[in-house]
Amino acid sequence: MITATGIWGAAALIYALFWVWYVGLKGKLSETEVEQYMQRFEALGLSADKLGNLHQFLAKDDGREWFMINLLELKSPKRESAKLLQSYSKTFMAGMFKRAGHPFFVANAKAKNIENLNCEHADNWTSAAIVRYRSRRDCAETLLDTFGSDHHNDKLASLEKTFAFPATTNLLMGSPRVLVAMVLALVAFFIQILLF
Repeated sequence: MITATGIWGAAALIYALFWVWYVGLKGKLSETEVEQYMQRFEALGLSADKLGNLHQFLAKDDGREWFMINLLELKSPKRESAKLLQSYSKTFMAGMFKRAGHPFFVANAKAKNIENLNCEHADNWTSAAIVRYRSRRDCAETLLDTFGSDHHNDKLASLEKTFAFPATTNLLMGSPRVLVAMVLALVAFFIQILLF
């Protein structure tokens, strides 16, 4: 027999499972892990600048979720480049999703820069995207799966230029952690009303 306690207990269990997947339990990277990842990146033949940036980013891990801010300009002809970028995104996002990463914001540019300070070549963007990562550990694993791959070559072939940097939030409206909790509570509430 279904009880109100059972309904809310099931909702709580589902949310707990979601939380474990979405937030994770591993914490921040250890020094040993950082060095292991850097050895793997070095084996890929990355430039010294890129290796330095990756090392700084991983070494300063705070264990929190973070977001990659991306600006992209497609090569001409844009239709063909968009297809290549879509092919890359399909494979890349499949790997991201299993690590609780996902697009948070995607938009198409509607004009050139409205404000431009000391960014002479940073204009003519096609689109912008913000991608959520569960952790820097997940980012390292995703990049190791990506650099040098066929789908990464599709991305490089599709872009005239790109600009991407990692950021952590001071304010975040509409986090899935809140939205999922609200949806589960609403579903449990309506089930309780219908059955009792």
